[in-house]
Amino acid sequence: MPQQNQDKSVEATLYFFHHAEGKPVIEMSETHSVTNTRTGEFRNIPVTMRDARQLAAPASLDREGFALDRFETAVTDFYDEDQITGVYYPEIEAFLKTPTGATSVHIFDHTIRVQDDAKRTEKQVRLPVAPIHNDYTEWSGPKRVTDVMSAAEAERYLGHRFAMVNVWRSIGGSAERLPLAMADARTVEPDDFVASDLVYGDRTGEIFQVRHSQGQEWFYYPDMQPDEVVVLKCFDNATDGPSRYTAHGSFENPNAGPQLPPRESIEVRTMISFAPLT
Repeated sequence: MPQQNQDKSVEATLYFFHHAEGKPVIEMSETHSVTNTRTGEFRNIPVTMRDARQLAAPASLDREGFALDRFETAVTDFYDEDQITGVYYPEIEAFLKTPTGATSVHIFDHTIRVQDDAKRTEKQVRLPVAPIHNDYTEWSGPKRVTDVMSAAEAERYLGHRFAMVNVWRSIGGSAERLPLAMADARTVEPDDFVASDLVYGDRTGEIFQVRHSQGQEWFYYPDMQPDEVVVLKCFDNATDGPSRYTAHGSFENPNAGPQLPPRESIEVRTMISFAPLT
């Protein structure tokens, strides 16, 4: 993993939820290249995006809620679904057990996000997400387990500690123009999280959108390398640790010019179990 001496912290803006009458609703677009529709009021708020590579101790999944790790892959084309499911998924299952201590890993989907309009339309993939959010809530984390697992698997996961973890990788350069933004989980107040309906054509889920508050501390990893991934904790049913949710989104880096490649990234969504193996 490259060592970086120059501090690349930057002043930028993040897009926060502010207010809605009633429960906010996000209508998921059926066309990947079109932005989702959201109710409520949002605000761009200036923040300091700290260079997470400069932390005295590397960020950890159970403390800050995110971590950087080295993870080499045999995948040669991230737009090839067979390589994603046949090569990348097994690699992630093996990779996640070491830094997390999980006894089992269940991968249930992935999303590729592309900043460039033409390529996003061509590949039929999604936009990077600007509004600050967390993927699951107290209700939707366990609900997702029952949605994607057999009854026996779900019982095993829900009967012990489990977590929802995303593995994020840049697949088109260093993602400098539109990096991933993450808050230190210890600095986000419970009232900052706003449960919001996530409406698909066939189901309704729930995520947290996030309000800004003064104590929040925000980070990103500049110069992402092809063999690096960011691991995000989006839910943890253990209530005795500092990190249960990780507010995140994306931001336009004012120090990254248009000569740099547009962002392309893949996030793989997993459930990890700490249940004893039988």
